[in-house]
Amino acid sequence: MVSYLTGRVMEKKPDGLVVLVGGLGLEVHAPAGTIDKAPEAGEKISLYTYLHVRQDVLQLYGFDSPEARDLFIELMSVTNVGPRLALSVLSVFSPAGFIKVVGDGDADALTIIPGVGKKSSQRLILEMREKVGKPLEEVITLTPERRRPFEEATEALMQLGYSRQEAYQALKNYPFEEEKPRVEDMLQFALKSAHRGISQELE
Repeated sequence: MVSYLTGRVMEKKPDGLVVLVGGLGLEVHAPAGTIDKAPEAGEKISLYTYLHVRQDVLQLYGFDSPEARDLFIELMSVTNVGPRLALSVLSVFSPAGFIKVVGDGDADALTIIPGVGKKSSQRLILEMREKVGKPLEEVITLTPERRRPFEEATEALMQLGYSRQEAYQALKNYPFEEEKPRVEDMLQFALKSAHRGISQELE
């Protein structure tokens, strides 16, 4: 899976960017905020990405934070929500703002998203309440020095077969006694936590 890229902006488009990476011009669909923050043509850019496979079409989506990418992925698991609508959500709300709306159960606030009516906003609230909540919210509030090793540990756990949400759950109680934790320490904590959880289920 293509989860991150660094290249140079070739072109800004209404629905995304063209990024030059290793001699290839990649078309990257992105929410409005990511496009607005992108530098001018010729300048360097880094994006958190998700490769969406649809029949015989590969579409690459890019975001300015791992939280936005993760929320995009979770949104697409909601009934009748595809990439286009998920991008619309992230073009209107930041990840933290969307999580607050979901936590407050404010379905009316979601109707400002193009293509989202009263019924679909209620469905979004209902289905996303269990998908986001505390794990993602806690990641958003981490300092940059702690968020980077947290994300590196998350990616390592995903290589071991965890889903991103399971990895967040395993890491969310890490004590963070140091400002710059080691990824190795976080992994050991997560694996021990997972082992304790399995042992408790078997008792």
